[in-house]
Amino acid sequence: MKNILFMLIIMLLVAGCSRTKAIEFCEGISPEGKGVNCGGEFVEGELLAVITSKEPFGVNSITVQIREVKGGKKQPVESITVNVKPDGQTATANLSLYAGGTYLVRAVKKDGTIGEGEIIIREQ
Repeated sequence: MKNILFMLIIMLLVAGCSRTKAIEFCEGISPEGKGVNCGGEFVEGELLAVITSKEPFGVNSITVQIREVKGGKKQPVESITVNVKPDGQTATANLSLYAGGTYLVRAVKKDGTIGEGEIIIREQ
């Protein structure tokens, strides 16, 4: 019984570590298409949201919704349309975040949410 429980815990840990984030926030992108200086907290400015879907987008465009999280409420800030390839699984969106705060960024397509991520912006 202990062996089965141990193996189950190991499998869950491996599965959890292999997942990629649906949205990463980065200062740029490398020529190979990888995010550069990625994280969850930045000083105000221009950033990239690197969006990774588990399956092909299946559409020509997706929408990136930006909401500020303040006092437990999510206030809409901006909505960006990003052109994508229907058979693609990655996209980038330029974000201009100059006001300090916590933001929820969600990528959606016509039939549902691709993913979301939270970012903290610090004012200088």
